[in-house]
Amino acid sequence: MISLVPCKKNKAHARIAFSWRNDAKTIASSYIALPKSWASFWMEYNEGYFEFPLFHPVFIADGTELSGFVRFEKAQLQEYPNETVIEVMINIAPHKRGEGIGTQALILLQEYMRQKKVFALLADIRANNKASIKAFENAGFSFLKERIEYIEKTKENCHIVCYFCKL
Repeated sequence: MISLVPCKKNKAHARIAFSWRNDAKTIASSYIALPKSWASFWMEYNEGYFEFPLFHPVFIADGTELSGFVRFEKAQLQEYPNETVIEVMINIAPHKRGEGIGTQALILLQEYMRQKKVFALLADIRANNKASIKAFENAGFSFLKERIEYIEKTKENCHIVCYFCKL
């Protein structure tokens, strides 16, 4: 059974998320497709991931096994300027991929965010990340738009697809 477990603002939890973030498949599908150093990840985790108390990151648990990580950022949709919109960034543990955990977690997250009075969820996904696109679509997210975005750190034009789920 899939559940959501609040992440703690400590190095033990950060190291779990860090190890999954630096997996080769995760790097390739990340917005900035480069590995992170522990020092930069710890600073990002410690200072950025816990910025908004209602939207701290969570682990996805499969039974008692931590199997994924989800973090959130506040977002804006031009069409809904006065609504709470949250961007979802999900990472499934390498050894748990392909089991449908991402889809299950995204479905569970919808109720979790409804309870927090969130209007909608968003996801920016690299267009070549077919597994993520499939998970979001299977969880009820709809294609919203696409764009080409220049990523300065990697010197690339990145094809991004945006998915949306009104709660």
